[in-house]
Amino acid sequence: SGGCSNWPVAVGFLCRLLPQDDHASSLGFRVRLAVACALCYAEGATDPNMHEAPIDFVERYYCFVRAAKDGLLFAGFEMLTAWHLRYVVGSWHADGCLDWARQNVNNEVRHPDKVGEAARMVRYKDFNESGVSVQEGLRFYDGKKSTMPVIFSYGGVCGAVSKFGASACQAFGVPAMPVGQPGHCAMIWRAPGGEWILENDNSGLSQSRMHDGIQRTWQELGSKSEEVGIISVMEQAQGMFSRYVHSEVIRWASRFVQNHCASLELLLEAVAACPFNLLAWSALLRQLARATAVGARMFVETLQTHVVAAESAMGSSPYDLSLMRPVRGSMDQDRALNVVDGTSSEWFPASEEPQWLVIDLQRTCFVASVRVQWWGDYGTKTDLRVSSSHSEEAQLTYRGRREVSADFNGWSDFTGWTEPTRILRLDFSNPQPDCFGCGKQYGLRQVKVMGRRCDSVEDGPGQEPKDLLARWIEGLFSTSRQADIQAQGFVRHMFDAEAWVLRTATASTQEDGCVIC
Repeated sequence: SGGCSNWPVAVGFLCRLLPQDDHASSLGFRVRLAVACALCYAEGATDPNMHEAPIDFVERYYCFVRAAKDGLLFAGFEMLTAWHLRYVVGSWHADGCLDWARQNVNNEVRHPDKVGEAARMVRYKDFNESGVSVQEGLRFYDGKKSTMPVIFSYGGVCGAVSKFGASACQAFGVPAMPVGQPGHCAMIWRAPGGEWILENDNSGLSQSRMHDGIQRTWQELGSKSEEVGIISVMEQAQGMFSRYVHSEVIRWASRFVQNHCASLELLLEAVAACPFNLLAWSALLRQLARATAVGARMFVETLQTHVVAAESAMGSSPYDLSLMRPVRGSMDQDRALNVVDGTSSEWFPASEEPQWLVIDLQRTCFVASVRVQWWGDYGTKTDLRVSSSHSEEAQLTYRGRREVSADFNGWSDFTGWTEPTRILRLDFSNPQPDCFGCGKQYGLRQVKVMGRRCDSVEDGPGQEPKDLLARWIEGLFSTSRQADIQAQGFVRHMFDAEAWVLRTATASTQEDGCVIC
């Protein structure tokens, strides 16, 4: 269910609630709803400016039970997991506001794949009719709480828009939450099929953070749990629920095993059971990185078996070799990383000097194609040259230039080549003011280097556990699905953050015992 910062309070709440409802004793949606209410109650964080009295989560439980019984919630509500339901019953608005939303949300967005657009019902206003700025808090609302009817009547800016939209979703049983972006408040909501959609968005997923007071998923991951991308990873884990539960059982079991090799084997099994379980990855990488040697060939052999299986499952289709790989830019280095993060966030230098990007694929690869997505209309006016080399020291070989205009926010495609490649360089010239009036001279959204790595796992090099793990991560998360992109980003961050000292067994290593312990 995503974890909890105060389990005793959550369990105590459940012990009070469950005996009150005979139907909650079964393993149907009511027990999941009760668990979600207990977890929300235990976290205790709501915005007091949005409701007149503290939210009573026992009454919230019955509010949703009644709404489900009366057919007021969208189809699929009763199939949601406890984790999903946390982001339904956790609404900061009172039950009366949710009832108001069920009666007043516009008919054209009263549908599971449109309800997030209810945020657009709020008029965007910096000042109220008396000239009071929205920055003065509740004075903007003439001292009233910012309930849904009040927000709808007065309007507001990004915070009011997104919080109104999130509660509109939650009123119909759709998971949603406000999210923070630089200088802005957006929202994210769950559409049918498990896709989470940003609404009232300014900066994209990569710049989105969990809003203050919103429950964190996988809190054990620390600051990484504040990144909104973690929601799509957990969504994928929830979609393979029995495997996720199995993975968690094994992860917990590994904590009680004293033999280090046996614990590592269990953690490998936990990750294999559910690759989207980030807590299993965290435990596995932490233990491996702190080991000084691997005395059991069985561990390396087991890991190699997982790598072979993952790479076989990938098939022969090209995949994005540049995803989450190191990038150097002529300027705006922090934003240069955006071009390989799998999102459409931007790199847009303001300098009129020629610019460049260098992407290190970190292994030798066969390149099938290179795809470049532009920001705005730069695909019609920026000169772009592509070159490559097989190593950091080798001379670059020219591969092509942009010759055809791309659509607005569209793509330019370059045919691949047969020579093995590790380094890709993009050179930009012909600076032009951007069409959005932001003072930029160049603009790029994404680079995708499509292809496959040259070596196979049986080729000899790459038998170090660290290298095998890197291959496994790549093999498990090779698709363009948002969950795969985000999962690879989180796992690679954990992987790169560890101070690796692990090495394979040598001739002097004990053959019969585990030398990690």
